[in-house]
Amino acid sequence: MVIEIAGAQRDFDSEGRELWSLRGARTSLTAIRKFDMKKIILALAVLYPAAAFAQTTTAPDPSAAPPTVGGKPLVQVGSKKSATGKKEAPAKPLSAAQKLQACQDIDDATKERLNCYDAIYAPQPKPKAPAAKSVSDCRYVKEEDERLTCFNGFADKLPKLPR
Repeated sequence: MVIEIAGAQRDFDSEGRELWSLRGARTSLTAIRKFDMKKIILALAVLYPAAAFAQTTTAPDPSAAPPTVGGKPLVQVGSKKSATGKKEAPAKPLSAAQKLQACQDIDDATKERLNCYDAIYAPQPKPKAPAAKSVSDCRYVKEEDERLTCFNGFADKLPKLPR
């Protein structure tokens, strides 16, 4: 079977075997490659700005009404799913002990830590507070430094709980 290549030259070696040379075909291949490259660049030059234009977002008109179907506004119904597609379990509320341990992560002897404790047990200062028997009794201490020391004492005694 003989295949003819446009622009190719036939040649023979010393033993009489036929060889093909693409020396003459090279110029025509280069011309085709340049022509195709021009087409590709032209297509990209036309399509790229069109794609960029299609992606531009404009602010919605505030006076425009929201989209409706049959006169009723669109509503999304169903459970919320996370990015993995699984349903998210509602977050368990933390116990008071876990909240106290979370306050331990804040720098010691700072107003922020006291505010964290006060968010758990709202302060109800009494002029003569009795000695604290539980962590909830610390809210009765009037002086902030003493109240912080009281909360720290109970929070330090807690065993490490999982968060």
